[in-house]
Amino acid sequence: MLPVKRCHDESCAGAAAAAEEDLPVTAADGGSDEMAREALSLEVVWKGSERYPLMVPKYATVSSIKGLLEELTEVEAEGQKLLGLVKGRLPRDTDTLAELGVRSGTRVRLVGTRAADRLRTRAGSWQERDAGAPAIPDHPAAAATADGPVTGREHEVVSTDVRSRLDSVIKHAELRVMNSPRQGRKLVVLDMDYTLFDCKNMSGNVVEMARPGLHEFLAAVYPHYDLIVWSQTKWHVLECKITLLGMVAHPGYKLITALDISTMLDVKTIRSGRPTKHQVKPLEFIWARFQGTYTRSNTIHVDDLGRNFALNRQNGLKIRPYKRADTRTRTDTELYRLTRYLLAIARLPTLEFLDHAQWRSYR
Repeated sequence: MLPVKRCHDESCAGAAAAAEEDLPVTAADGGSDEMAREALSLEVVWKGSERYPLMVPKYATVSSIKGLLEELTEVEAEGQKLLGLVKGRLPRDTDTLAELGVRSGTRVRLVGTRAADRLRTRAGSWQERDAGAPAIPDHPAAAATADGPVTGREHEVVSTDVRSRLDSVIKHAELRVMNSPRQGRKLVVLDMDYTLFDCKNMSGNVVEMARPGLHEFLAAVYPHYDLIVWSQTKWHVLECKITLLGMVAHPGYKLITALDISTMLDVKTIRSGRPTKHQVKPLEFIWARFQGTYTRSNTIHVDDLGRNFALNRQNGLKIRPYKRADTRTRTDTELYRLTRYLLAIARLPTLEFLDHAQWRSYR
């Protein structure tokens, strides 16, 4: 079993120390409501005209604000400067809004440039020189041979170097363990964006952008399943999301770890008869790093993107994407339905032969 990094420092958002004992499952404890009541409104202005209204908890750090803004603007957090949070100086990334004395309604100016925009001028020079060269297609489907499209079974992986690249990720990628696995528990791997959180909607409080029933769902399945979050974002962005949503220190459940984009792989799969390149979440990374604890027979991967299941299709459970959180708060019931399904199959000796495509109708 490969070594893992324990999260006893600030890099893991102040996660609680490892615990072997079960936590009691309780109903919603009002923690999310309390966070919502303590929220502050900010108006972030970028490039003079683009405005981003944010509602964030008063205990949010400057670093977490930058993480949200990176998601919205694509300006990398390390290249951002936030002016107006405090007079006369730039705040430290570890400062909280409460410590800085930030008031609701504060206008903040974001200074920073997207990486793509920084490269645009430089790219223009070679584009002019090579104006007559044939274009490289943006979509792999356009690269089909003259003999016709590549054929194959739908969603079949056709990359030839998956094993070697996966072995490299397993060996080298960083794993931050927040809490120890519990003996005899199955595992639920949960996507973040559009599965648990409406990542592009900041029209209301960040806490309120969580999918309805998020904490109740996690607390309800926690007695039977260990929990891992896996997001196609950088670590610092993922860290700020799980922290601001109250998922790190919730009294009803604990996360084993949170995985970011560094543990994902690029593969080519067949889609509509043609090869398409995209990223996937290889569950073998988890099975190898927690060898003997989590396996093919006790793991479920919940995601709104079916392509993420390409290497472990039987373990995948596709959920409807959660978008427009400002208008769907009262109508979305996916997590309540998912709770019923996971509890119904929790006592099965193995999950290896289940067809999760039928999860909504399972009895």
